[in-house]
Amino acid sequence: MEKYKDANASVEERVEDLLGRMTLEEKVAQLCGDLPYSVVRKGKVDHDALRKRFPDGHGRFTQYSMVGLADPVAIAELSNEIQRYFVEETRLGIPVALQSEDLCGYPAAGGTLFPSMMNVAATWEPALAEKMSSVIGQEARAVGISSSMSPVIDVSRDPRWGRTYETFGEDPYLVTQMGVSYVRGMQGEDKDGTACIAKHFLGYSETQGGLNCAAARINDRELYEVFATPFEAAAKLADVSGVMANYGEIDGLNVLANPKISKTLLRETMGFKGMLTSDGGAVMRLWNFYHVASSHGEAAYLAKKAGCDTEIPVGAGFRQLPEYVRAGKLDEKCIDESVRRILTIKFAYGLFDRPYVDVDAVRASMTNSGKQALSREIAEKSVVLLKNDGTLPIQKTAKVALIGPHAKSLRYPVSGYTYPAYIEMLKGLEGGDAGSFGGIGDDEAARSRGGASEDKCPEKRPPSAFASMSSVISPDALDALEDMGQVLRGMGATTLFEELAKRYSVAYAEGCTIVGSSTEGFAEAVEAARGADVAVMALGGNCGWFNTTGGEGKDRSSLELPGVQEQLLEAVAATGTPVVVVLYGPGVFSSSWAAEHVGAIVEAWMPGQHAGDVIARALCGELNPSGKLPVTIPRRTGQVPIYYNHRTGSGYTDGADATVSSAIFSGGYVDCQDGPLYPFGHGLSYTTFKVSDLELSGSELPCDGTLRASCRVTNTGSLPGAEVVQLYTRFDGAHVTRPNKQLAAFARLELAPGAERRVTFEVDLSQLAYYNEDMRFVVEPGRLRVMVGTSAHDLPLEGAVELVGEAVDVMGRRAYCATTTTE
Repeated sequence: MEKYKDANASVEERVEDLLGRMTLEEKVAQLCGDLPYSVVRKGKVDHDALRKRFPDGHGRFTQYSMVGLADPVAIAELSNEIQRYFVEETRLGIPVALQSEDLCGYPAAGGTLFPSMMNVAATWEPALAEKMSSVIGQEARAVGISSSMSPVIDVSRDPRWGRTYETFGEDPYLVTQMGVSYVRGMQGEDKDGTACIAKHFLGYSETQGGLNCAAARINDRELYEVFATPFEAAAKLADVSGVMANYGEIDGLNVLANPKISKTLLRETMGFKGMLTSDGGAVMRLWNFYHVASSHGEAAYLAKKAGCDTEIPVGAGFRQLPEYVRAGKLDEKCIDESVRRILTIKFAYGLFDRPYVDVDAVRASMTNSGKQALSREIAEKSVVLLKNDGTLPIQKTAKVALIGPHAKSLRYPVSGYTYPAYIEMLKGLEGGDAGSFGGIGDDEAARSRGGASEDKCPEKRPPSAFASMSSVISPDALDALEDMGQVLRGMGATTLFEELAKRYSVAYAEGCTIVGSSTEGFAEAVEAARGADVAVMALGGNCGWFNTTGGEGKDRSSLELPGVQEQLLEAVAATGTPVVVVLYGPGVFSSSWAAEHVGAIVEAWMPGQHAGDVIARALCGELNPSGKLPVTIPRRTGQVPIYYNHRTGSGYTDGADATVSSAIFSGGYVDCQDGPLYPFGHGLSYTTFKVSDLELSGSELPCDGTLRASCRVTNTGSLPGAEVVQLYTRFDGAHVTRPNKQLAAFARLELAPGAERRVTFEVDLSQLAYYNEDMRFVVEPGRLRVMVGTSAHDLPLEGAVELVGEAVDVMGRRAYCATTTTE
């Protein structure tokens, strides 16, 4: 028996044995992707197409879950039929990887739908990310999917970028904790889940103008210290299987074709051993968008030479790589390196030994009440109370006016890249709507800017690619897909109106649509507010590929409420009725007017199908809000970029560090306060908390030591609740500018009224390392300030320790996670 077929041999032995048997064409085939429509037609596998297109095997089919929108058993049966061809009919029997997005749920029928990543981040409870992703990985693997293009661990500091909601926010430490936990859960302890592809490496979120796919201006120091940190941690602490390259360019070179990033940084500095894949259509984009290559084939050559391992969704460029090898332009060893990585993943995740799905077990593997309870818990813990003057919770006898475009919507609280969003896309494409990934045909957004719809990223819809995806579904199955309301009802969704109506006398008025310009509904809304004790305004944006205000390729130039929602809010507030604003959607909204004039503001983000129930319970006091902001909310769009951990002297001041105070160098704006509307880490409760009694383990620490800090947290109110105590540090003594503060540890504590707990943080100082003036990654002598509190701006406890002794170079051995204990 060939060694690569021996399950008792090591993965490395099996990989080398198989690699030695492969032809050049068989090797290159493993580096290519394709879409399932190429071999699945109307719900059936086209075996002739399989034999014609993939005689040498194949690497992966991506966006594969779309073939299973109608039934999980059907996708499992298709998986086995496709896999059987590759295992039993190709020369070497190499299984194919089936790949899907899987960001906040297995995105097809039967999967558990979870809140958005921004909601997960707002819980400040990484264990929830791990529990959630383990469910997603298990459900996806049950139908044959072995690779997931998630999580998104970009550090997102520009809220204009439409994909901010897919991230864990603006802080590298919080993103790292969530990302590591997510990868661990999804991949599974024994790699019995799905292989994660973390994205987008690197700096994808830090673009000019907040525009998707645009250039980024990031120096080497910040690229590693900030943006690479979550990826390096995911590799070293969670063995993440792959990363996806950023579409854009940094310093004039596209990341995909930039060996300084794709090789030197990723492989040598970070020590990453896994797979680097292109994003969808990114190789072709080098040719037809950036014009840095004269052909698709040359684009593939540049990407492969720079360090890219695979091309998705269609490997039309990489399939031409044998020509470059035979012409002497590309060493076959370069191909072998990538094949080793791909085969290692396939062996490690058991595809060779367990290539087929147990179809009989599929239904029992899908969503159930326990998984739904987890989705609800995340939604509950993600609700952020931004402001409250006592208007909330709403009194039990109150008459409520419920106003706004989100009040009766089942769809708007649900993320993109989900089962409902995919149905929406397929039905739109089937009906001839202009639309696809990347923001194509966004009619409603186009109307809001007064022009025709634009194709912002045309490379993401190659001819006949995503527009043909509806062809994979059988006609009967496609017809069987219910309307969106029925789909969401089947997932347990209810509206905010329905839930509030169970508890109060409710008068409803839509008032306006999300981005429409009509004010015809204002009068009805004002009348409803006048007859009520409190007006709940359900406002914000929505997410997906059609008629949305946020998502991939759906970036914003303004962070104000879309359409005429701001005017509607002002008209309702003018009645004198107390107003509660509930903000939904994928974006950050900077409504300074609301912050000044309404009684309470709740940030809901996109809680998923349980949004109606969860938000209603928060408004009436059955649920005590406990979420914290994972981003900074600016007062005005013009403040962007505004994030809490800006470098000292280069951002706003929060009173704790007024750097310059002369009449000329004020450090602020002439037309706006320089600070944010709401800071990172902010979130109120219906009870009150006190942090006190900071203790540091000593006044001096060696540079290779561990900082130990503890404090007491007390629930000083009359209700049970949760507080997130946060520890920040600042280093004074470097010869390079350092952040004015940076999150170094946190702990979420559930406390009964009057209860008190002591929390202790231990921070390995290598976690706080940085590039010094000589570009050595070090911990140096100097003064380390320690600040503890409940947000980046509410830090009542302060102390300091002196770091002493010789500087320590910690490159390749830095820490990423603090430890916390409570008593």
